[in-house]
Amino acid sequence: MKDLRKEIVCREIKKPNRFLADIVFLFLNRICKKRKVNFHYGFDLKSLENKPKILLSTHASRLEFVYAINGFKEKNLNIVCGYQNVMKKYIYTLLKHLGIIAKYLYQPDFACTKNMLAVLNRGGNLALFPEGIQSLSGSTHPINPATCKFLKRSGATIVVCKSEGAYLCQNRFSKDIKKGKIDVYYDIVFTPEELQNLTEDQIYDKLIKNFSYNEFKLNKVRHERYVGKLPNADGLDKIIYKCPHCQKEFSFEVVGDTMICKDCGYAISVDEYYDLHVKSNHKLYFDNIDDWFKWQRKTVQQKMGDNFTPLTQTGALYKLRTDKLKKPPKNRILIKKGKITLDKEFLTVDDGEELKLSTKSIYSLTFSLSGFLEFYHENEYYEIELDGDTRQLVLWTLYSEEIHNLIDSRWAKASNDVYG
Repeated sequence: MKDLRKEIVCREIKKPNRFLADIVFLFLNRICKKRKVNFHYGFDLKSLENKPKILLSTHASRLEFVYAINGFKEKNLNIVCGYQNVMKKYIYTLLKHLGIIAKYLYQPDFACTKNMLAVLNRGGNLALFPEGIQSLSGSTHPINPATCKFLKRSGATIVVCKSEGAYLCQNRFSKDIKKGKIDVYYDIVFTPEELQNLTEDQIYDKLIKNFSYNEFKLNKVRHERYVGKLPNADGLDKIIYKCPHCQKEFSFEVVGDTMICKDCGYAISVDEYYDLHVKSNHKLYFDNIDDWFKWQRKTVQQKMGDNFTPLTQTGALYKLRTDKLKKPPKNRILIKKGKITLDKEFLTVDDGEELKLSTKSIYSLTFSLSGFLEFYHENEYYEIELDGDTRQLVLWTLYSEEIHNLIDSRWAKASNDVYG
């Protein structure tokens, strides 16, 4: 049987086809002009011509790769992206000819590392998105410290690309696209000489310092308007599920620009600047969405003690098919339907017979606005559809990440470095 995964992962990575790259850049440039993206450079791009370089970009928005790649203006660029994003009908062959390097997210991936080093050894360039997934709440996601081991070994010039306003145009809780200011900044963070002289820990500390962002707090200073077809509160209850006043979970309802707790009446409105305003006779517990989200994470951490109660819900587990490229939902194979339980050791699917996946290999059950959880386990990509209220998905995301932090101390530190 044909194995498209093996074909894309194990192939020799070549330079991007120049003809296709020219066409793609025309397309990317058109998107950036339509979005009125402003590019800013802390160095002369021409000074890096014919020098191996690695572009490290933030992942604040769904279109971050468009902004980052277009503004970098390097067509000899092999981009590293999640394997599941390559296995798509109509773009699989295109991405292969563009030299895409498929990556198993959050998993030890020796094939990917080998491919990246091969690109640099032939004088090529790389683009990485070290957060792995789009930011949930508009601030930095953890960066695997192993990234710094690779950077030190690379001997390349390291450029960091960071966006401002991109998340606010395409946030993580609504499919509505907002109009507003987007700025993209490029700066050289490490020269090859600096990488040689710094330790991995020093590289990591400097990278985190230069890579960190917080869109909601930043817009308190920028004070830019972001306006779409729907109010800025649309979909907010998909990531904000806990009322800070009565502590009730999943009691919020979004009506227009306002989110209201149906249990105690606590009401918050979101304006065109994403500022929060209390609309009831209560205090304003948080002045931005990211702080509210991080408070929820803290409450999940507190539940990880001796009285921990596993999450349980009925649903279905799917695996990405690798023999054919199909449009969703035909691009996946049903593994099991039944009771799904997440505890400190296993993700279990029980349909009379139990299938257990170790949480040691699950970094995150990441929620999708399309209504499912996605994750990698031992280099296999899975999706979970839970029955009932899809607002429950973000709770499973937080539980899975905090459970993994109990197991993996290095990842726990990386999480603490960005979440506090």
